[in-house]
Amino acid sequence: MTLKTFDDILVQDASLHTDEFGVTAIYQPGVLDRSISVIVTYKEDDGQVQPVQRRRGPIIEIEVQNNATTGIAASEFGTNQKITIPPRQGADARNFQLARIVKQDAGMVTFEAH
Repeated sequence: MTLKTFDDILVQDASLHTDEFGVTAIYQPGVLDRSISVIVTYKEDDGQVQPVQRRRGPIIEIEVQNNATTGIAASEFGTNQKITIPPRQGADARNFQLARIVKQDAGMVTFEAH
């Protein structure tokens, strides 16, 4: 029997997290858009409550599998990449620009999106 490394366990368990807690989003890397499962954290409301007016759009964090097939690999992250997801629960989906990597490990990567 071969012992698994910590990274092997993180990769193996990544799909368990997204399958259980994820929602479907469309990742748009510029070519060959794909449907992926993401875990969303809504960082700010989207300014829809009156009389609050915001000039800045909502900020979300998405956690995805660190995999170029089933999620977004940290190694493929670049400029002008978008994800289509609702800005809050119950809203219509819209495009968010992937801004930066917040954290990553072998199994999952978290992005900030605006």
